[in-house]
Amino acid sequence: MDYSMLRFRRSLQALAAPADVQLQLVPDYLWGVDELAIEFDQWFQVMKRRRTIFSKKQRSILEDLNKKLDEISGPENLRYWMEDTVRTDIAWEDIRNLARNALDAMGWPRQETLKKSSEIPVKASYGE
Repeated sequence: MDYSMLRFRRSLQALAAPADVQLQLVPDYLWGVDELAIEFDQWFQVMKRRRTIFSKKQRSILEDLNKKLDEISGPENLRYWMEDTVRTDIAWEDIRNLARNALDAMGWPRQETLKKSSEIPVKASYGE
């Protein structure tokens, strides 16, 4: 698995993780929670640009997840990006469930030891 696919998988695992784990993964600033969505979007776009082959089921789940994240984005939805909301709001439960479904559809583990994005080795470490 190449670096981009590893980062994509990690972004799904972060979105699938329990709220307390998610909050440990994000930067320690006010809107740090949005990094979960930004990272997923970034690597999902990379996968689409590379024309990664997803099954119909995989693509459907990934698009549903992307749509759900879009629905809670934007300045009018700032409340969704607060720590308490990540822990308690049904939208975040939906996101976690969609991410778990995506991992299952991809045949990837739901959890592994997750690190903050800033702690992940650079691309050269993966031999790409």
